[in-house]
Amino acid sequence: MEINLIKLKKNLKSITSVTLLVALVLLPVITLIVGSINLDTSNFKYLWDYLLIDYSFDTIYLLFLTLLFSLLLGILPAWFISVNKFRGRKIYDLLLYLPLAIPTYIMSFSYAEILSFSGPFQNLVRDYFPNFSDIVNRDYLQIEVLALLLSFSLFPYLYAACRISFSMIGNNYINLSKNLGLNEIKTFFRVGIPLSRPSIFSAIFLISMEVLNEYGAVSYFGVNTYTSGIFRAWGSLADINTASLLSVFLFFVVFVFFLTEKFFTNKYKYDIKINSSSDHKFHNTNFKLILIHTVCLAIIFFSLIIPIIFMINNVFIVSDNIDFDNLIFLTKNTILVSLISTILIVIAVLGIQFLSRVSSVKFLKFTTNLISLSYALPGAVIGISLILLFSPINDFFGFLIIGSFPVLIYAYFIRYMAVAVSPISSSFEKISTKLDDTGKNLGLNPFKYFSRIFIPLNKKAIVIAFCISFVDIMKELPLTLILRPFNFDTLATKTYELAVEEMITESAIYSLAIISFGFILLSVLNLTQSKS
Repeated sequence: MEINLIKLKKNLKSITSVTLLVALVLLPVITLIVGSINLDTSNFKYLWDYLLIDYSFDTIYLLFLTLLFSLLLGILPAWFISVNKFRGRKIYDLLLYLPLAIPTYIMSFSYAEILSFSGPFQNLVRDYFPNFSDIVNRDYLQIEVLALLLSFSLFPYLYAACRISFSMIGNNYINLSKNLGLNEIKTFFRVGIPLSRPSIFSAIFLISMEVLNEYGAVSYFGVNTYTSGIFRAWGSLADINTASLLSVFLFFVVFVFFLTEKFFTNKYKYDIKINSSSDHKFHNTNFKLILIHTVCLAIIFFSLIIPIIFMINNVFIVSDNIDFDNLIFLTKNTILVSLISTILIVIAVLGIQFLSRVSSVKFLKFTTNLISLSYALPGAVIGISLILLFSPINDFFGFLIIGSFPVLIYAYFIRYMAVAVSPISSSFEKISTKLDDTGKNLGLNPFKYFSRIFIPLNKKAIVIAFCISFVDIMKELPLTLILRPFNFDTLATKTYELAVEEMITESAIYSLAIISFGFILLSVLNLTQSKS
């Protein structure tokens, strides 16, 4: 007991700092839940009688279909590239990451225009295959089509997770399966998939959170999800009470997902070590090579090449009318908010992880799980909770806080802090604790130990965390729409505003700007991971 008390006093500053930081992250959610208790119960009755069942069915159905399509698109190419050696393998590996740079709403806007009655697909069929024109003349703004389009942007989460997991399965596992008489298909289902269950569950959780957070695409397709309901109540109906209740309900749905993901990832833990070379474990036949190239090329073609070509073509169509000054201005806005938020996030996560390591206090390790919950909070929930949090301050002091630049940065900080935790914490865990004793023996104080030893050893993880956070913040739409300052636009909000006004062609240049930055950062991310 006395030893624990001494340790507590020694680490009191670290515990206080981290506690305050976690409180900043969780305060809006606590405000949202507490504030909903005092709301008029008639709002909940109206929500239950007229809205909740419809919103729940559409959300669950969209989520199920998106996960199904993502599993089909992500796992198989990850297996092919991880356990086979063939020409073009590295190029496929990079190209299968890149659809993540295309925001879900941009993917949906593009394909909605492509598949429309006046779009290139139906025009092509009418001109060259008139007998099939009646068959393809359909309304494609359906929830099933939306789920497929969302999966085009989100399957790289599964691909990346499975790619890493499958690559860790060395030849000894494969040879053992061969000795048991298993071919590649049976090895995939009986060895590869079971050993990759933690990675698959984690990726499913990330995709689920993205679907629940989606607003731009579901709004355009007219699908009634929880997030679209929150925006409808807050914006069109000006009913903050109903928006708050929907936000609370969505938070508890997300919290269940969070606990489920933690349960499965903790239940299935494997200490897989690369025991031998992971290259060309199976013999490649001509049929197998054709299958590999067909699967990879088809996924890349539909999820990457078609939308990019469509947007480039649209840029050429309106090239004479592009406002480059506005494009540069919006790009500066986007880079500014993304850069400031990302730097703050990386610094905060590095500080928490370092203090957690050097102090050896269990509470500080527990804070990592609390921070991870922040990514599970959809942007609409964070936006409504911050409105409830700062509204009394607005009224009391008489000046506007909601809709200010600091609040927007604060919202990004809450939403995406957890994104940076995973790569940095994983990197910290790989460094031996003996290094801590070495630093103490050299007489280094904590700051010098942190700057001279930990930063250089974890610089690849810092680059990965920076790239992921920056790309996610740059693509963020719901949070920006709710909390942006007056007359402040980003590339994402401009793209959405033009799309909802049926100006898809004019929005292409802004979409391409977002995607270009995403391509660059994801390429850096892929290169950094390959070197790791």
